[in-house]
Amino acid sequence: KFANLPKEEPKTSIRRFSDKIIYEIEMPGVKSIKDVAIFQLENSIEIKALAKNKIFYKIIKVGLPIKKYNFAKEKLLLELDARD
Repeated sequence: KFANLPKEEPKTSIRRFSDKIIYEIEMPGVKSIKDVAIFQLENSIEIKALAKNKIFYKIIKVGLPIKKYNFAKEKLLLELDARD
């Protein structure tokens, strides 16, 4: 599915708190969390999402663990644990 569609980097906003970092990633056209793949790598997080006629592809270059995530209204909220 992912190979033949054009790739686009999604619009992303970042909020930092004392103990966490929130990434809000806009993915217009993505219908469900089932269409989103999140890969926690050693020093980054890779996100792929399937919309109707394109792929959203984002690499977040931080090695922080994912605390939780949520998908609603075509936005992925990714919460990272930023405690030392």
